[in-house]
Amino acid sequence: MPGPVFLRGEVVTLRPIERDDLEFIQRVMNDPAVWRPALDIDPTNDAQIEEFYDNVLSGTDGVHCLVCADEEPVGVVSLTESQYGPDETSRARSIELAYWLAPEHHGRGYGSDAARQMVQYAFEDRNLRRVYAQIGSFNEASAALLESLGFEHEGTLRQAAWYRGEYHDVLCYGLLRDEWQQQ
Repeated sequence: MPGPVFLRGEVVTLRPIERDDLEFIQRVMNDPAVWRPALDIDPTNDAQIEEFYDNVLSGTDGVHCLVCADEEPVGVVSLTESQYGPDETSRARSIELAYWLAPEHHGRGYGSDAARQMVQYAFEDRNLRRVYAQIGSFNEASAALLESLGFEHEGTLRQAAWYRGEYHDVLCYGLLRDEWQQQ
């Protein structure tokens, strides 16, 4: 059973990730339909998922939520802070949005609703100025999701990702708080 509701969207709820959710997360992270587009090529075993939970999902460098539809886990959505350099979150007031859904839940609006809630949270509750995302150029569904939320294609990292035997561009998207407020 997922934890308490943190944010409520139109079709999903976002909940804190608990250790009990790791079986679902590990299963989906090992699904080629998820890890390939996410450009995360290594399998995840029990020890690694525990370490990921301890160091990332329970860490203090962002917000990681389980996406649920009617109490059923369907994916994960995250806001991850930058710790160093000119884009350090505390200095630049900028954060990275990332998300993935189990393949059997694609195309139902869950990802859009989850991302929309996290963007609103970033601007209204965390007082951030900018939310950005980076995706592989082959990931048309993710590009469409970001554009539907008002994100602008800001640039391209040419041939920056290796995917299925070829180099692909990484597309950089961003949304400023002023742009979000005007929607």
